[in-house]
Amino acid sequence: MSLTALAENKVPPAPPAAGGATQDTKEKKNLPDYIRFAEDEKSARLEIASKSFNLPEGVTVDLVGVVHIADAGYYQGLNKRFEAYDAVLFELVGDPGDLQSSAKKPETAKKEKPAGAIHFLQTSMGKYLNLQFQLGSIDYTQPNMVHADTTWEEFAAMQKARGESMMGMMMRAMRAQLSGEMDSLPAQDLDIVGLLRILLSKDSATEFKKVLAKMFDQAESMTAIMEGEKGSAILSGRNEVVVKKLREILSAKKHRALAIFYGAAHMPGIEQSLIKDFGANPGKEQWLAGWTMPKDSPAAEKKAE
Repeated sequence: MSLTALAENKVPPAPPAAGGATQDTKEKKNLPDYIRFAEDEKSARLEIASKSFNLPEGVTVDLVGVVHIADAGYYQGLNKRFEAYDAVLFELVGDPGDLQSSAKKPETAKKEKPAGAIHFLQTSMGKYLNLQFQLGSIDYTQPNMVHADTTWEEFAAMQKARGESMMGMMMRAMRAQLSGEMDSLPAQDLDIVGLLRILLSKDSATEFKKVLAKMFDQAESMTAIMEGEKGSAILSGRNEVVVKKLREILSAKKHRALAIFYGAAHMPGIEQSLIKDFGANPGKEQWLAGWTMPKDSPAAEKKAE
């Protein structure tokens, strides 16, 4: 891209969508797909899957994947969807008491102070991208919401037993990016030229969201590389916790419609456990738009000029 083009604010087109190449990578690794970048003439979207599984005893378990910052309408739709379940097993490393206090509805939770650096980063990014934070948007006060994750103390002990640390997980993520086993096109969108293209666009937040959505499309591939043969506390270790909670609920024989509400990256492992250990048969699947980035119509673009 020439300096003349930059000076005239002529933004070069974005590289082709990476969804096709990423999908090929997932298929080669035989990974269930729970998060994807989709695009048509009207919009670009980050979509998250909700998949149903039928157990031999007549119970239905839906795996409802989630991203932790998303459009407000996406979370509103999930709140409505959760009303239909007897129990929704949700993730949260920590004490669920604060979320599930009857005095803390989603609208009041948004006003609370951030709890930690990760929360701060997520909420800050959410503000820039005009997205909402999951913990401030999902209504965890409903009686069918069931905590199915570790406390901070349990998670720390799990990491210690495996000889892991958060710094170590970050190093694994870097190695996964450099392994050559993942599609590199999304990362190329964030090189110098790509960043200039985003910054000079009419809506830099939307352009940045598109790049991030393409990178999130690779979540399953990255986590598979990071997990390796031994697994990790943050993914497979916590999957074991939710599967144990599922067994407890099934043993009570009181519920027929269940949902597991976890990050999309967890879902391939949980799906494999349902099929292998519970004899589940796959049912219907739906793709929900977590991020929707409308495209300007030709008429609107002409008017703007």
